[in-house]
Amino acid sequence: MKITILDPAMCCSTGVCGAEVDDNLVQTAANVKWLKSLGHDVHRHNISNDAAAFKNYPEAIEKLQKEGTNSLPYIFINDRLVTSGYYPTKADWEMTLKNNIDINSDLSTVSSKEEKSTAGGCCSGSNCC
Repeated sequence: MKITILDPAMCCSTGVCGAEVDDNLVQTAANVKWLKSLGHDVHRHNISNDAAAFKNYPEAIEKLQKEGTNSLPYIFINDRLVTSGYYPTKADWEMTLKNNIDINSDLSTVSSKEEKSTAGGCCSGSNCC
C-alpha cells in the first residue's frame, strides 16, 4: 500500500521537536515507522519543508485553496485522499490493514475523527529545531 501524509507547517520533518511536542505527532511518527516495517511505502511531506511535493496531489492543492491549511494533514492511500484534518490512530491503521480497505473506502468510516491539536505544532516560540 502506498501511503502519503501531507503535513501542515512544522519546524522539522516529523514535528517531533521543540519544547511542547504534540502527542499526535509522536504517535504518527511511530505509526509511520510501524507501517514501513510492515512493508508499506510511506512518505511524509511537510508543507513548510517540502511544499513542492504537494504539487503531485492536485486534490490537495484544491482543498488547500478552498479550506486553508487548517484542513491539513491529508492522508492519501494509493494516491487517493482518504482523510483530512486529523492523524489516524494506530487502531485506525490496524483496522485498515485488517479489513484490507480498498481504494474506494475511507479511513474516517473506520474510526471517529480525533480532534486535531491546535497547539502550535512542534514548535514552541523560539524553541524550534
